Amino acid sequence: MALPIGFMWSANFFCTMYSASRPALSVLGTALGFISIYVLYKQLTNFRRLYPTVSWLHVLRLSFVTCLLAGLLTDAAEYVYFQFLDNGRFLSQMANAMQSEEYRQALQQIMPGAKQEEVVKVIQNMSVRDIIIQMIMYNILLALPVSLFAALPVRKPKVDGKL
Repeated sequence: MALPIGFMWSANFFCTMYSASRPALSVLGTALGFISIYVLYKQLTNFRRLYPTVSWLHVLRLSFVTCLLAGLLTDAAEYVYFQFLDNGRFLSQMANAMQSEEYRQALQQIMPGAKQEEVVKVIQNMSVRDIIIQMIMYNILLALPVSLFAALPVRKPKVDGKL
């Protein structure tokens, strides 16, 4: 169940990474994110149809585990991207984005004592391992709301009474 979701999330990640130079990819990535929730919902509905005696909490748990496994597949794709394809482009774009006036104001509101140059230095010195750890945490935190959105509308199938 997690493979199609993980492939869609991985494709969403790649679309996001390349959307700076091709804005249409951002729309495609967003669409893939929403489609993945619908695909998970359909999978859970089919599971509930095949096993009508399972509780909704069991369906939610299955949805959460599916999202965690899809996130693991996405983490593998992110690792491949940052290790072999990125060549520092992501960190350079982040450093360039931090030079804007809007980011400076936001940084002063969030961390009043931090200096922008120090934050830029920290970000530019991040290793692939550091980035992947952050992505893993993000995917784990994202798994619960996505699994909840997919599992909420899943209902017990109606029984006709005919055999």
